[in-house]
Amino acid sequence: MKLILDSHSFTITLKRQISSSLSLRFISRYHLELRCPYLVPVPILNRFLSTHQKWIVKNYQKVKLPKKISSLSSLSILNQKYKLSFSLSQRDSLVIFNSPPHINILATSLSSSHLQSLIDKKMRPTAQKLIKQEVSRLSDLYSFKVGKISIKNQKSRFGSCSSAGNLNFNWQIILFPSSIFTHIILHELTHLDIKNHSSKFWKQLAVYDPSWRTHRLWLKKEGTKNFIV
Repeated sequence: MKLILDSHSFTITLKRQISSSLSLRFISRYHLELRCPYLVPVPILNRFLSTHQKWIVKNYQKVKLPKKISSLSSLSILNQKYKLSFSLSQRDSLVIFNSPPHINILATSLSSSHLQSLIDKKMRPTAQKLIKQEVSRLSDLYSFKVGKISIKNQKSRFGSCSSAGNLNFNWQIILFPSSIFTHIILHELTHLDIKNHSSKFWKQLAVYDPSWRTHRLWLKKEGTKNFIV
């Protein structure tokens, strides 16, 4: 769905779910997500958007624009700060050095779109290793039985758990503080036993992560701000 407001084109992504209400939130400055119950007809959705046009115009400029990748001087991975360097090259590569902490990026183009694509591709193996290590550690500690683990890049999600016990994680969670990283993984591991977000789920998560409320609040306020691609 598209909306033209204040001389800008806004994309509206529709997400139907089990819910009793409609809600609207920004994913990026010109991209919003409209959540609604499964059976709500399109005319009602259009009416809802119409009544929220002033809210969209009032708030879209408050949404931060994506970071210009080439302007970043450092990157934190699980509390470890790495110096970043970018250089033009005839091939694309990304190498992480631990001593001293440094990420060297060679790229055929230093445009933001190319660097985003390069980082997204090259950082996934590192993220996969770190995430699988933490899943294994926590599974051994709390006796979770995990299926397949997939690493993705989702604009507004940190992780998910399928009905078959397969886990999906956004690779960019490795850019978060380590306590938040562990919280996200524990959240999805808890879904292996409790599929919903009932009071039972939160009570069980609290057993594994007593600070889950603080971590959840951080994710709501800061989570997507720490994404770089």
